[in-house]
Amino acid sequence: MEAAVACRTFACSTLGGEKMKLLTRTIVLIGLGLTGGVVSAAPGYVDDSGKSITRTGYGDCLHTARWSVQNAIAECDPEIVAARDKQTEVAAVEVVVRKELKPIRLEADALFDFDSAILTDEGRARLDQVLSQLPDRSVLENKRITITGFTDRLGPEGYNQKLSEQRAQAVHDYLVSKGIRDASIDARGLGAAKPLVNCEGETGAALIKCLAPNRRTEIEFSAMEIIEVEDAVEITK
Repeated sequence: MEAAVACRTFACSTLGGEKMKLLTRTIVLIGLGLTGGVVSAAPGYVDDSGKSITRTGYGDCLHTARWSVQNAIAECDPEIVAARDKQTEVAAVEVVVRKELKPIRLEADALFDFDSAILTDEGRARLDQVLSQLPDRSVLENKRITITGFTDRLGPEGYNQKLSEQRAQAVHDYLVSKGIRDASIDARGLGAAKPLVNCEGETGAALIKCLAPNRRTEIEFSAMEIIEVEDAVEITK
């Protein structure tokens, strides 16, 4: 009799096949002893006359045939809701892969003596090492090489600018002597611009040593050292 009443309530005559089996299973659970919950009625859940969601004797919420993951509620199905919301968060973020040029950074102290624009033997060996990274020198045909010289902040600004230009030119000349086309190379000096370290509080010899990373020459090959950088971009809907 209870089953018949429940069947009329949920319009069993309109359901068939798997839906009928689901409803039958629900009725059996109700017969085993359901209890009225304190959660307000929600679509997809069996409720007590539209007031609160009905629970079994074990405290589980009962689903109707119209229940789906999308209308699951945390009070009844917390694990399903957590997984669904996490999926939504992931879908809202798009990973954009962009390519950018990674410069080869050479400290000036490894190429030049202090306050000098003449390449040392060690400096020439380091540049040879850079050139050896090219699998085929022909890859530089119609490509650009940008050489940028930098100094530290010590000394007059004008002097540092000139020294950075001379160092960039020295590297330029060496690459040309190794067979790189002059027309492929751009050389420039930026003086003490774009420092990598500040060394606040240092003085004397300690300051000179600390500022070493700022005394550098950067070489950018448009034909090599390309890296992929992933950016997480939030999708605006």
